[in-house]
Amino acid sequence: MSPALALLTLLLAAGPAAAGWPPALSLDAASAGDTMLHGVPVPSAVLPAEPLDACPKFRLFSESASYPDEAPAVKDVSPFPPAALPSFADDLDRAGLLEALGTNLAYWKIKPDSYRITVGKDSFSAPAMRAASARLLEIFSSGLTPAEERARLAAEFRAYRAVADDGSGNVVFTGYYEAEIPATRAPTAESRYPLNLRPADLVKTTPAMGVDFDYGRYVDGVMKRHLSSGEIYAGGLSGQGLEAAWSAHPAQIMLAQIQGSGVLRFPDGDLIKIGFDGANGHAFKSVQRLLMDCGEIPSMNFQDFIAYLSRQENGREERLVSLNPRYIFFRVKDRNARPQGAIGTPLVPGRSIAVDPKPVPYGLAVVMKTRRPVAQPGGGISFRDFTRMAATHDTGSAIRGPGRVDIFWGAGPVAELEASSMKASGELYLILPK
Repeated sequence: MSPALALLTLLLAAGPAAAGWPPALSLDAASAGDTMLHGVPVPSAVLPAEPLDACPKFRLFSESASYPDEAPAVKDVSPFPPAALPSFADDLDRAGLLEALGTNLAYWKIKPDSYRITVGKDSFSAPAMRAASARLLEIFSSGLTPAEERARLAAEFRAYRAVADDGSGNVVFTGYYEAEIPATRAPTAESRYPLNLRPADLVKTTPAMGVDFDYGRYVDGVMKRHLSSGEIYAGGLSGQGLEAAWSAHPAQIMLAQIQGSGVLRFPDGDLIKIGFDGANGHAFKSVQRLLMDCGEIPSMNFQDFIAYLSRQENGREERLVSLNPRYIFFRVKDRNARPQGAIGTPLVPGRSIAVDPKPVPYGLAVVMKTRRPVAQPGGGISFRDFTRMAATHDTGSAIRGPGRVDIFWGAGPVAELEASSMKASGELYLILPK
């Protein structure tokens, strides 16, 4: 019997009770021609072939620093005549809008007067933003008709619109929500993937450090990115007591990481809530986009994509998830806490949006015009046009450039279905002081 076949026979004989079974593929090599399966070198001859190896896009994915889920043509924002803002009868209740605008005002109240933002080629001071935020809150609290509200915006504010190189001006809107995933308090034969808390050596980088990543750690006095997702799943952080909980599926962990928050539900029905507490500094790479580009999967909503990954066998789920090197660390929150955005305040369902804060700063009121999915009683989805006021409260590693907007949907099965199905082009207008 060959050494490879003997090893495979030994692994199969160990059965599900063996620690770390079923094995997961790792990109670490023990020696030439070998692959590590949870610390055990296995000759590559006994491993299943990876279909992606034959895809030309896979090389581009592997060699690129990032691989976004969308690459829209939108490059910048530019002034737009406020009188030409779309007519709107806001499709959500007024209470959520007032809360979102109130969050904006609170955000600007704590900024020093010297603080400024840049939108397009123009600059705005914190005092001007405070006054504008207070005025917007007053306008939308006054019981005016939609036409009167639009007239006030046109008379008292400037507007900016995302502008595309192709002249379309359209942005890509997606949705996110507070995900709920099954978990265990301790590792088991199945639940062996950790949801990690923030490591003690993780540092939020600053421009003065001269690096192009958001988080890292000092290695021999040099700021470097932290361990990749693959290195973490291979045990790179084990022994530090960082595990908040354990999951049977790295795809479920990726779901919570992309959503930025989550509810971990234990077998006894108890739960804990987790929220964003830093990242490893690696750029986001969209595995879903890669599989679509390589023809492995059709276009599908994010909910179905997570289910697809979770069905992969022979360690392929871990390998696919690890192709995205970015890893999000969590903190445990109060069980009654609402998900928080990047500005540190609770997100408002339907009103808080995630943006790239470089071209689209935090604390802005915006007008969105696009299409949204609507859950149907029978479980299906329909789509309808809508126009809505919202506010920039959050960001995400996949949200880059002014041409990407992620709308926070809330929590629960309806939010999950609709947010996972939300992907539409549309228009985005920023409201700024004159």
